[in-house]
Amino acid sequence: MEVVLIPPANSAPVHLPETRAVPVIRADFSDDGGWERLRDEICSPTTEGFAAAVEFVEDRSLVGLVGAAIAGCFPRAYPTRYRHPVLFVVDAVTVSLPEHPLLVVNLNEHDDTGSFRTLPRQVQAIENNLSIANMDVAEFARSTGPDGVFRGF
Repeated sequence: MEVVLIPPANSAPVHLPETRAVPVIRADFSDDGGWERLRDEICSPTTEGFAAAVEFVEDRSLVGLVGAAIAGCFPRAYPTRYRHPVLFVVDAVTVSLPEHPLLVVNLNEHDDTGSFRTLPRQVQAIENNLSIANMDVAEFARSTGPDGVFRGF
């Protein structure tokens, strides 16, 4: 199954394959080594033993877009038309900043919480808690720092 995403103005439609786990989308292709390091960090269990159930997707149609432009490509389709409440994006901001904060895009059609950023080592906490409905996106978004990055509780 494929979800067609609403593209930015003057862009071709973006297609996201249906994934079994929460997608981590690569939207910046400037640093292959950095992408591999981020993948390793996201896949590594936390000190408590929690692992993120994610699936990595490369999408060149998002190259050059960051933040709100990327978030605007994705419809609020969870839970009726999409199985995941969020997706994570590795964009130019992620690659360029020292902490490598990923974009967290809220896909919940019943929640108007906007996107925010998170450290790679917090993907596990976000994915795990959302997947079991222990927390919602707003709880993580409210816990971001002044710079809009979630670094943990």
